[in-house]
Amino acid sequence: PALAFTADGDEAETLPLETCELLVPGTSLSVVGQCGWLNVAENPDQPDGRRIDIRVARIPARGRTAEPDPLVFFAGGPGQSATESWPIVARALRKVNESRDILLVDQRGTGQSNPLKCPQIELDEALALDWDDLGRTTQECLDSLDGDPRFYTTTIAMHDIDAARAALGYETVNLFGGSYGTRAAQVYLRLFPERVRSVVLDGVVPQTLALGTEHSMKLDQAIYRVLKGCQEDRGCRDAFPDSRRKLHRLIRQVEVRPVNVTIEHPTTGEPFELLFNREVLASSLRFLTYSSDTQAMLPLLIHEAATENRFDRLASQMMIAATGLQQSISQGMELSVMCAEDYPRFPTEPPPENTLMGSMMHKSVNIQCGIWPRGSVPPDFSEPVRSEVPVLLLSGELDPVTPPEYADRVAAHFSNSTHLVARGQGHIATTRGCMGKLVSEFIISASSTELDTDCMDQMQATPYFLSLTGPTP
Repeated sequence: PALAFTADGDEAETLPLETCELLVPGTSLSVVGQCGWLNVAENPDQPDGRRIDIRVARIPARGRTAEPDPLVFFAGGPGQSATESWPIVARALRKVNESRDILLVDQRGTGQSNPLKCPQIELDEALALDWDDLGRTTQECLDSLDGDPRFYTTTIAMHDIDAARAALGYETVNLFGGSYGTRAAQVYLRLFPERVRSVVLDGVVPQTLALGTEHSMKLDQAIYRVLKGCQEDRGCRDAFPDSRRKLHRLIRQVEVRPVNVTIEHPTTGEPFELLFNREVLASSLRFLTYSSDTQAMLPLLIHEAATENRFDRLASQMMIAATGLQQSISQGMELSVMCAEDYPRFPTEPPPENTLMGSMMHKSVNIQCGIWPRGSVPPDFSEPVRSEVPVLLLSGELDPVTPPEYADRVAAHFSNSTHLVARGQGHIATTRGCMGKLVSEFIISASSTELDTDCMDQMQATPYFLSLTGPTP
């Protein structure tokens, strides 16, 4: 193949690219781009050992002139693929694509980059969450994988991203990370500071945080803020009074007497029975708290379950959300990241049981990471990343997993940063209201000084659903 030269004079193989369609699994969303493969060592310390192919895609700038620095997109999860997630945010950031290429690299272990996908467990089985079974299914997943999980950490993966940058001849890049992708972007920035022109972090994960240790606390924080908002909204308060007390009663009820619920499977349409217990209630409310649109249903669904003993609609809404997530995540890669980077920092004692999720996260991570091989991480991995490059941080005001206080913590180490909080929004703000326009303007100018954020004043939470026909006008 032809050779290109990187900025520092090193030779780099160019990547032959062919036209391809990038699809979001289970949806009709797609984007046309150019795709190719980057061949890398699975174990970076053994370049002559096993090799794996990394999926690389480029969406060329649509305008007549292209700026030399593309936007590199880091997907969330961990375990989601950049090429499968980009079409979800592509419309919000289309202005960036007028003057810049978009560079998408499926992080090793995700998408088409030697995916570490576990054998598909039926969703009803996954939701039943049999603690005795979790070790067995984790071991079965490990045994089925074509790859050594120790080499699928964030740090190793960022070297693949930089190799793709070099192979395509880009000297500098702009970074956009969402959720776990904000960790990936920060790690890339620490490793290759001279390559980065600007950074956008949406749904920010601090390097100092062991992801998962605060999930139960932050979920409660978001849910009770949503329920408080209902009590402050006359229509919602009249329809569903005292939602907070109803939720407490509901938690106690399903803990003592779980309920058998029959619902329709969202993909097969077949009816199946589900034991609705404390864990399923927690999973249901957790999935529904990620987006403002589904947060708006919470008072109605809690009221219905607490006063009419109807759990079917709560379970059905959760199944729809869970199915999409299950299709998009490579569970083996997710465990490879969590067990190497987060689990060693988990507290030895589980958190108190007085939250909705209680110690579920602590319990499951302990079982799974007790089995999963752990890669090594650099000694400074959990130190804050510091930089003077322009950084834009975004948060949803009601985000249940990466709330605004996380972005404040990270912003303290970026001397040239701006933090925007989207009122009434959940996890990932870029696709909401005018946020995509602001992100695009920031990337184009690599500066937040000229950003006119007045349009954010129009943002608000989705109006509460007083019935399942939709939000009130």
